[in-house]
Amino acid sequence: MRRLLLPVAAPAAVLVTAMALGGCGTEDADLSADALADEVAALYPGAGDARVDVRCDGPLAAQVGATQDCRLAVRRDLATVRATVTRESDDGLEFTTVPVVPADRVARTVLRGLGEEGYVVGEVVCAEELVGVVGESVACRAGPPDGGRRTEVEATVRAVDGLDVRIRFRLPG
Repeated sequence: MRRLLLPVAAPAAVLVTAMALGGCGTEDADLSADALADEVAALYPGAGDARVDVRCDGPLAAQVGATQDCRLAVRRDLATVRATVTRESDDGLEFTTVPVVPADRVARTVLRGLGEEGYVVGEVVCAEELVGVVGESVACRAGPPDGGRRTEVEATVRAVDGLDVRIRFRLPG
């Protein structure tokens, strides 16, 4: 098995839980996309003079289990985090964030790793994104350059450090 480091921006310090104030202490107040972006930016501060730009796909609903994705840009590095509401109260929403690695990025990383292991691979396709939680996995298929028979490959999160997600892959057998 091989561990691969996905090259995403690494913050100086990371908190994974935040309390965001909703609308004036009322329950069921969604957190606007801009307010969520501000909260996420505070969780992932840039190192040194690096500024973190955050854009969220929309508001975070005031409901336990609700999610929203935000894109972070630090210089040229891009990352996605998913905010999930864990608790709501009169004081606001409490949410956690985890990095999310897009399927195409997982596929490129597995392709590179297979090549480093000496396999001749033309293409790797992964079924879905990989959530940056240790033990989470995604199924991928690797095919030779001639388009022949594809082989199943499983990519699994081995470790998470801030926005850096380390994965390992396993071939059948």
